[in-house]
Amino acid sequence: METILFQSITADDFFVKLRTIIKEEVKAAMMQDQLLTKEGAMKMAGISSAALIRAISEGIVKPQLIKGRKKAMYLESEILKVEKKRKQTV
Repeated sequence: METILFQSITADDFFVKLRTIIKEEVKAAMMQDQLLTKEGAMKMAGISSAALIRAISEGIVKPQLIKGRKKAMYLESEILKVEKKRKQTV
C-alpha cells in the first residue's frame, strides 16, 4: 500500500477518499443482506416460532413490509442475531 506522502495528497483529500471507500463498502455489504419469510428465517436460524416472536418483541428483529407482498419479511443479518435456547439434558 502506498503512503500518503508518496501520493502527495493533503490530509483532507485522504479523508474524503477514505469516506468514499467506506460508504461503498457499507453499501455493498448492505446489498448482500437477504430478505426472508417467517418460515425461511426460522429454518435458517433453527429457531421456533415463539423464539422469533420473542426476538421481534425485544426489538432484535424488525419485520419489513414489502410492496406487493402480504407477509412480513425479515433481514437475514437480524435473524442471525437471534440466540436459540437449547434444552438442558440432565
